[in-house]
Amino acid sequence: MANDNFYGYKRDPKKRAKASESYKGVDMEFESVNPYEFKKGMYCELEKMGTTLRESESEQREKATEAVLKNLKDVPAYYSYMEHYEVITRNMDRKPSFKSFVKEIGDHSMKEVGEKFTEDKMKEIKLKENVRAEVRNKINEIFKL
Repeated sequence: MANDNFYGYKRDPKKRAKASESYKGVDMEFESVNPYEFKKGMYCELEKMGTTLRESESEQREKATEAVLKNLKDVPAYYSYMEHYEVITRNMDRKPSFKSFVKEIGDHSMKEVGEKFTEDKMKEIKLKENVRAEVRNKINEIFKL
């Protein structure tokens, strides 16, 4: 596999997701992960263990890899959200749970054109009326001169 040395990654073939014959044993669970998030997760998980990527042993890296893949399977930007959560809730007395924080952030994600945002802070603008009013104001300014 091309990514065996990528941030200390090397999984046991038994733990890999079953790939079809066309992938020839490539671990699709790992290949579908954002490399930036994976790197961030590896640093975070190894820091929890009290070590760094360079100083860690292969067992620690494998354990961290499994934890990172598990977290990124649930939420694709888990470690970015975790970093954001820690910054936002730094000085709060009562912190919301991380899962509720992620659910709240999920409401702000991209949606299809026809769908409405549930917590949209912008009001619908009636474009034609606003354009007409703007044109009237400009015409009035010109004729007042």
